[in-house]
Amino acid sequence: MRMVAWVILLPIRVLCHQCKAVLYEDLELVSPKEVLEKNNGRCPKCSATMSFDANSLRIYISDENKRGLMKIFQKKI
Repeated sequence: MRMVAWVILLPIRVLCHQCKAVLYEDLELVSPKEVLEKNNGRCPKCSATMSFDANSLRIYISDENKRGLMKIFQKKI
């Protein structure tokens, strides 16, 4: 029996809720609180006050990454 392990790295991106400025983007997962602390609780672009509420957290996969994932999983093993 052949075993296959997949490791898929997707970029993590944290955006300002108001102006959509990118506050953090990397493959390394960081706590939203770390991003807030780094920016002193304000968006560096529009100065909006930022906070973190786990109940309003939204997770998306960009269209570009969706296409890439579909290509990976459509290949025959």
